Amino acid sequence: MKGTTDMTDVRLMDTKEDFVKLGINPDKVEQWEDGRRDTSARGHWEWWYFDAILDDGSSVVVQFFPKDNMRTKESVDSPHLTARVVTKDGRTYEKHPAFRPEQCRFAKEACDVRLGSNLFQGDLETYRILVDSSDDGFGVDITLKSQSKPYRPGTSYFEFGDDYYTWLCVVPRGEVTGTVTLDGVPHEVHGRGYHDHQWGSALFWSLWNNWLWARHNFEDHSLLVFDMVASKKYGYQRFPIAFLQDKDGNIVFENTKDVNYQLIEKYRDPDSGKYYPRRSKYTFDVNGKHIEYELEERKVLESQNAKARKMPAPAVLMLKLKGLDPSYVRYEATGDLTVTEGGKETLHRDGALIYEFMYPGTEDFSKHV
Repeated sequence: MKGTTDMTDVRLMDTKEDFVKLGINPDKVEQWEDGRRDTSARGHWEWWYFDAILDDGSSVVVQFFPKDNMRTKESVDSPHLTARVVTKDGRTYEKHPAFRPEQCRFAKEACDVRLGSNLFQGDLETYRILVDSSDDGFGVDITLKSQSKPYRPGTSYFEFGDDYYTWLCVVPRGEVTGTVTLDGVPHEVHGRGYHDHQWGSALFWSLWNNWLWARHNFEDHSLLVFDMVASKKYGYQRFPIAFLQDKDGNIVFENTKDVNYQLIEKYRDPDSGKYYPRRSKYTFDVNGKHIEYELEERKVLESQNAKARKMPAPAVLMLKLKGLDPSYVRYEATGDLTVTEGGKETLHRDGALIYEFMYPGTEDFSKHV
């Protein structure tokens, strides 16, 4: 960024030397990559994430954590999970149980995460996500069968000086079957789902000003957009990661650098006072393909900010002095995708999706898009 002398550079680690250094196979994602990748060291964090849109219009989100994101300064595990279901008629069920480390297992050789009687297990192709309902009548027992191939940008690692942040998209698109238990009553479900895995050495609040993450599963394709803007310290550098896979998991296009972004409409969140995108349009030109993707939010599924968390005023002030105002919104939305080659439309898909806008910074996101 011009005029800045103390800016720390950030980069996607995607060179041959990076793969060798990290011991990662550049040709395919291996099972161990979805095992535990980080430690309980001070400042470090990790999670395994799953979401689904069910055929009846309900949504499911589950995350398993070795460490509580509010306790990353500690150098011991503080395992917990979050589970949230929003039914088609707008009812919300959620839970956030915590566990003692001795109640838990985090395998390194593959995804085998156990928090008490709760499970997040899989082999890159088939996953079981179990949130026990025996204590309160709410839980899920879901099987996710991949209909895609795992994806990572480069090695998965973004280098922030001595720190790192990662994204491993394990199941871009999959079939969901199983049961969701509400008020003690199990309901058979079917739908489409997604799983990713992330970890890092510094709380992401300090690394990013904002990001937009959207995953859109169609019958025969899956689209992921992870558009990230680094914090002021890193010069608001942008990483517009996006990829489209066909029904066999083959890459139709991949983007890690350039994008044309149009903010069509934004709105002001009354709690945080910050502006969020309501309607956006992405345009990518990659290897002769012209891709347009328009995204519009329809309903807020979850919103987190200082007011919602009931944070004490001194704590809020301290964060803002550090250039931080952590807030987050997850949406149900609609998306419209068009791919053209040589002036001819080769693909058009649209439909419902889940997307999120993470907004740790205080700087207006629209100034850096």
